[in-house]
Amino acid sequence: MVAALICGLALALVCSAGTPVPETGTVSKEAAARCVAKLQRLEESSKTQRKSADRTTRFTQEEVNSYLALNLSSRYHPSLKNLAVTFVEKKLQAVVTIDFDRLGENSTGIFPRLIGTVFSGVHTLSARGELVSGNRKAHFALEEAKFDDTSLPRSLVEQIISAVGKKQNPPFDPLQPSELPYAIEKVDVHHGYIVVYQ
Repeated sequence: MVAALICGLALALVCSAGTPVPETGTVSKEAAARCVAKLQRLEESSKTQRKSADRTTRFTQEEVNSYLALNLSSRYHPSLKNLAVTFVEKKLQAVVTIDFDRLGENSTGIFPRLIGTVFSGVHTLSARGELVSGNRKAHFALEEAKFDDTSLPRSLVEQIISAVGKKQNPPFDPLQPSELPYAIEKVDVHHGYIVVYQ
């Protein structure tokens, strides 16, 4: 469940771009450890019956990217090679590296296999969009995306994002509303950080 919040948010980000994604900053063990500690506090506070007035937790872009790189990347499906996010006011930007040869492997669905026959090798998907959250649910609303440096139809990019998300453990679709873990009510995106409301 710890992975669900961060990986869910981050993969949701993968669906957008169009404009170059700003530098995501450094990755450090210290920032990853801060992210883990904050996630543990969220989990612990979700178990208490008492509801305090607006519990908020702030995650910096460096903490999220460090957690993704150092704590979660070993659990990615082999089709997901790299994921880095950038937070801008009310928007998410992401860059993900996808191995399309691995995406189609052992797939039972038609679309992942079809993607594997149309695309091959490793490619970069850049994305930009909005994280829509409230009432303990969230999803990513794709606005723009680039495949390497080429624009693709939005519907195709959405299918690619959904296919990559469904390959993760646990599988999820970042474009569909999903229950947020730890009794999180909503998430606000700001320049360089997000605020989680519990």
